[in-house]
Amino acid sequence: MAHRSLRLRLLVTFGLGALVLSSLFASLTYIGVQRLLISNQQQTDLRQSYVNAALVRSTLYTSPAQLANLLNSIQKATSSIVLVQTHHQWLARSEPASTKDVSPQIIKLVNQGHATQQTLIVNGEILFVVGVPIPAVETQVFEVFRLSSLEHTLRVLLLVLAAGALATSFIGMGGGLWATRRAVRPLEEVSLAAAKIAAGALTTRLVVTQADREVQQLTESFNEMVSRLVDRLERDARFASDVSHELRSPLTTLATTASVLQQHREQLSPAGQESLDLLLADLSIFQSLVEDLLEMARSDAGAVPLVMEKVPATELLRQSVRSAAARHALVEPVVEVDESVGDPLVEVDRRRFERVITNLIDNAHRYAEGAVAVRMNRVANYLAINVDDAGPGVPLDEREHVFERFFRGRAAHDRGIARGTGLGLALVRDHVKAFGGTIAVLESDDGGARFQILLPIVEGDRE
Repeated sequence: MAHRSLRLRLLVTFGLGALVLSSLFASLTYIGVQRLLISNQQQTDLRQSYVNAALVRSTLYTSPAQLANLLNSIQKATSSIVLVQTHHQWLARSEPASTKDVSPQIIKLVNQGHATQQTLIVNGEILFVVGVPIPAVETQVFEVFRLSSLEHTLRVLLLVLAAGALATSFIGMGGGLWATRRAVRPLEEVSLAAAKIAAGALTTRLVVTQADREVQQLTESFNEMVSRLVDRLERDARFASDVSHELRSPLTTLATTASVLQQHREQLSPAGQESLDLLLADLSIFQSLVEDLLEMARSDAGAVPLVMEKVPATELLRQSVRSAAARHALVEPVVEVDESVGDPLVEVDRRRFERVITNLIDNAHRYAEGAVAVRMNRVANYLAINVDDAGPGVPLDEREHVFERFFRGRAAHDRGIARGTGLGLALVRDHVKAFGGTIAVLESDDGGARFQILLPIVEGDRE
């Protein structure tokens, strides 16, 4: 499963946080302003209703015939509609007033002598209805105010608040982008430096100027950790190198002594001859171990730099196979070159490349009854070198571990042959990696294991 980006998650968090907060603020603002505006408007309309009711009463006292004209004048002045009821009969109304805007509950309460007000929403429109009783003339006045202008103001306010919330969200995302860049950049630098160190660039260090206190502490701790790690690696490499050097002298003496004893083998008793054979076998392992340790110590310490050359891959492979077979007195495996390969060039260190092929062929001899063939073919822009055997193969769970130092697979233990040092394949991986290539364990067409090396082709076919 792919890992989610920390920067993306922080950016989304900032954006959503800004959106939620701005939306909440906009909602509270809208509700508060809506209630305030409606309340103020209703208070104004209520006072106006009492004034209009007083005018209706005066008109009914002095000139009832002018009531209709009065109601129309009130409607024009206040943008409301007025209805007058006397003895449960609608005496007059402004044009085009309708009794459907006045609910029966209001009519009943006003008929009982109670001044009443009610806010209704009819077809999405806010109505404010005021009922005022006039007991002196047994009349009730109902006035309906339409808050359409207030609704327009609220819609504009809602649009403004929504736009503000959206703008605030974008501002929050912008601030989140800035903050995440500042917060994640040190982690990216640490990750990049760690990758370089893992690739072998042990001189890599973090350099941060004008950093925050926490970032500065992280930088100093990281650099201190790398320095201690490099010191320890160097001490271990020097220790392995020193031990290997110290062992070479007594090992040479032992080898010389064993050689002298081998020359006088016939003079030894059968038990002595058997002991001599065991001594020679273990001495060979000991010599290989010391050589591998010394080579690995030099490689880790960088004491022997790579001598990289652009060489013809086909001829180099054939020479390396002949040298490996001669060194270990083995039958030389067949070298098969695919027709599509041509004559490409690869950039390698000749000595170490030969060591790679030698170790792979020796490994096949020890654990798979010998290499069947060494095959070369193209894989895209890479040159594939396959060392195939017809042995039992390498189990899937061991294919990564066989390149670890001192790893001994089940094949060696099952067959009872502990003749290897456990360092050969580790050296192979280190050398191939130094060439810019990779090595993997696959299944051979012959039924055994295939150790496949992929090396980049630095130039195409030569003319």
